[in-house]
Amino acid sequence: MLTGAALLAMTVAMVPTIASAAIPHSATGQINACYTISSGAIRVIDTEAGQTCDATERPLGWPSAGTAATQYQTSAPVLLVLGGGGVTTVLPGPVLPAGHYDVTLGTMLINPTAQSDVVRCGLYNGAGGLLRGDAVSMPTSSYESTSISVLVTLTTPDRINAQCLHDINTPSNGARLQVYYANIVARKIAQRF
Repeated sequence: MLTGAALLAMTVAMVPTIASAAIPHSATGQINACYTISSGAIRVIDTEAGQTCDATERPLGWPSAGTAATQYQTSAPVLLVLGGGGVTTVLPGPVLPAGHYDVTLGTMLINPTAQSDVVRCGLYNGAGGLLRGDAVSMPTSSYESTSISVLVTLTTPDRINAQCLHDINTPSNGARLQVYYANIVARKIAQRF
């Protein structure tokens, strides 16, 4: 005959083990969630347990630790071409793999010439297509900065370059507009929404 303690021990041993949640995903390290289109509410889901988003939601995901980023910058000031409208590649980028990126360009511009001008800097793909740009008016003997951010989806490996141009021909006094410093940070993100 079984005692009460033995019966309790057998009962506990027969209870199935409950699996713990896998957030983030144990294989990918990804945190998965659902974004409700109508309200903007976000709920975290356990995809390893079979949880999915419903028809009124969009799936989201992001890495649970760190982000993949590529940073590159100029090593010396870059002189812009003399003619107005002429494009100067001030910072050629490395080839980035296909994916979604949050890209930021920061520049410091100098106008040592004897005339005011407008400098236009932007982020361009490898084929020369403008992704996003910014313009700044440059009084004589001034320093100005620009900052540009854009979300980019690369369907194939490609470059993201920084290019600048100015509107007016540089005077013949020998001074030239220049990009004193340029820096690009491309952070790979899980997806755009």
